[in-house]
Amino acid sequence: MAPEKNVRTRARTNEPITVIKVGGYIDFTTSDELDRVLQEQVKKRNYRIILDLADVDYISSRGWSIFLSRIKEIRDNNGDLKLARMKPDVFEVFELLEFFWFIRSYQTIEEAVKDFDKDVPPMPE
Repeated sequence: MAPEKNVRTRARTNEPITVIKVGGYIDFTTSDELDRVLQEQVKKRNYRIILDLADVDYISSRGWSIFLSRIKEIRDNNGDLKLARMKPDVFEVFELLEFFWFIRSYQTIEEAVKDFDKDVPPMPE
């Protein structure tokens, strides 16, 4: 039996970072839902986004292109899109495609959050 082909998403906003949990396959038939969720976050002006990919078994080229298509608008608004908790097979494709040049990945959500914290300028004294 083939794995279930769907994308499950849930956005949890801890200002100012949004974590979106994604699961299943991100392929031609399911990538539109992920794109819609990212588009909703951008419309809400949530530009600091972490995609939790712990439950993602496969990402097609269409899925990878969603990340790249949204990242420009997010970064143009002083935000970023970060990937977290990729399974080894998914991470291997990430590396093969050399996406590390365009988008950062992290082993944990906490690491991704800390990296956002580096981007915040210190408070004036």
